[in-house]
Amino acid sequence: MSIVPGSWKMRLSCVTAILLAGACATMGWPQFRIVPGKIDETMGCIPKTPARICLDAGMAHCYAPASDKDYTFGMEPKATPVGKLGGQPLVLFSAMFSGCGSGTLTDYSLLTIRAGEFANLLPKVRLTNQSEYRLWALPQISNLPILATADFIWDFKADETHFAAHRYHVEAFVFDTKSGRYVQRVCFDTAKKYPGLDEVDQIRVLEAERAVILAKLR
Repeated sequence: MSIVPGSWKMRLSCVTAILLAGACATMGWPQFRIVPGKIDETMGCIPKTPARICLDAGMAHCYAPASDKDYTFGMEPKATPVGKLGGQPLVLFSAMFSGCGSGTLTDYSLLTIRAGEFANLLPKVRLTNQSEYRLWALPQISNLPILATADFIWDFKADETHFAAHRYHVEAFVFDTKSGRYVQRVCFDTAKKYPGLDEVDQIRVLEAERAVILAKLR
């Protein structure tokens, strides 16, 4: 799988930030500034610093996904308003790690504003480039969007190649009013395999597994 050079990612991220600021202003939301991470100039595809989303034009009041010795999530930052919580915006923020190979890993956060700072309401949610996520409106279960995810399970014993058909690990996260955070309510592996990126351009698992997910949520 080809990877867009880091310079292009930086430019695309800046365009995303400008468009998001305009959209938020139109909706009466705070204007968010998205700052992509710095990319290794030698490799051109490995982030050295994490991406950030900031509440103002300066660099104060920013949120960055947690990094560790293996992963820094600095590429292709995106932010999408998905609702409100207690009068404050609820924003899905994502940023990607690449090691310059065929696989990538993206960190997802559901952010709101508490005491003038971003607060992430999700536990750790990280998905590969062979995954799918959906935000479902299910008012019979929760007043806030439910996050459903599916990521491929690589069965090395079955000699599966990277982008072949795989079974998928499915999770669903629901807002818990007592803790004020999202909690995992669904966790299972699919019984069947679904086509991988060798066969399709986009992973489609969650709609096919929707009935199973809803049964477990109830």
